[in-house]
Amino acid sequence: MSFRSRLVLAAAYLLAAVVIALAVPLALSVDRRATSELESDVVANATVLSGRVADLVRIGATNQLNAVVADATIGDDARTVVVNRNGVVLADSSGEAAAGEPFATAERPEFQAALVGGGVDVRQRRSDTRGEDLLLVTVPVTDRGDAIGALRVSAPMGEVESSVRSSWLALALIGLAVVAAGLVLAWILAGSIARPVEKLRGAAGRLGRGDLDARVEPEGPREIDELGRSFNRMAGEVSSNLAAQRDFVANASHQLRTPLTGIKLRLEAIRGEGGTAAEEAAKAEAELDRLSALVDDLLALARASSDQARAERVDLREALGAAGRRWAEPAATAGHDLTVAEGEAGEVWAAPADVAHVLDNLIENAIRYSPPGIRISVEPVRDGGRPGFVVSDTGPGIPPEERARVFERFYRGAGGRATGPGTGLGLAIVAELAERWGGSVELLDGPGTTVRARFQAPATDSSPLPNHS
Repeated sequence: MSFRSRLVLAAAYLLAAVVIALAVPLALSVDRRATSELESDVVANATVLSGRVADLVRIGATNQLNAVVADATIGDDARTVVVNRNGVVLADSSGEAAAGEPFATAERPEFQAALVGGGVDVRQRRSDTRGEDLLLVTVPVTDRGDAIGALRVSAPMGEVESSVRSSWLALALIGLAVVAAGLVLAWILAGSIARPVEKLRGAAGRLGRGDLDARVEPEGPREIDELGRSFNRMAGEVSSNLAAQRDFVANASHQLRTPLTGIKLRLEAIRGEGGTAAEEAAKAEAELDRLSALVDDLLALARASSDQARAERVDLREALGAAGRRWAEPAATAGHDLTVAEGEAGEVWAAPADVAHVLDNLIENAIRYSPPGIRISVEPVRDGGRPGFVVSDTGPGIPPEERARVFERFYRGAGGRATGPGTGLGLAIVAELAERWGGSVELLDGPGTTVRARFQAPATDSSPLPNHS
């Protein structure tokens, strides 16, 4: 997950928590207020109506009671029932209960609370016939302080609940709008923070791939601005140190060639005179050849670390065929059978000289470190869309304890030391050249020694892959 996404998610979590913390209590308050307003309205009207019908209840004037109750009932859906002190119906605004019918039964305890207790009873009950909750307000009808009857108003809660749900929906929409607006603002603010970090990450990646000129333009908050400046200082120091090292190796290698050549000529002259000195001169000349090979490998390693090479499309079929022709005679002289297999080779994106150097080094190692009579094969491969080649031989192979270190600089295993002088830089140079172009070199399992080198394929669109130049 990107840095910007993390910042936006953190903001979304905080916004959602704040909106919920504010919206839930407000929604509950809206519910309580709507219910309370309805209760207050119904209680006030029921109390007033009970006073108006007290005389009619005392004399049992059923017809007048029905007329008064019908006119005074709150709303079209509300129902008002008046009973005497015995719980018998005197009037019903809905007409569902007939006059003289017992109504204050055990299923309607609110009437007993008003008749016996003399207080106002307010409760809610589910009506199965109406399929909704009802607000029941029951008040006593009194005459000179005595309860002579009771009046109950039942008002449906549907409108109140609908109003509450509408208020909740409005609150939810407002909350979503607040969260959406906050996320948009968080995305903009996160971009101002994440953009410099992404540029810094890109510059670090380019620096890691060998672009020593990779720098960033410091921007953003103070901490990120200082981080960008620190990165530029570090990149400058790394670039200077690497350039100094490459220059030193290259210059030292070049400067050593002249005296080494002069020493070799003098040793050849001494060897040509014969005698005891000639034997020592021959030994010194062998050591001098080893030193010259080391200088050549150091120079090749310096070139491998350089950024002056240009990449282009390299046809592996041609590269493998050319390498086979170059090493056919040396392999035959050493008693080896060198074959270049046919196959779908494809193209790679690299410097042609680097691909040739990798092939030469791997084939030379197979010839040099294998006993006579072994078979050396070079064949193209394509693994996961990455073209390359495999160089294998049927020789004794590399001991398991040495396989992990074969690509280290100056490392020579027991087999390498037994075959004569060497520098221990060959495979290190091979790995450096392959990685330079986004490829890899690895030692595979199997009989003998098998090394696989892979490179990047050329880009298929109009945008070329980067050059190290």
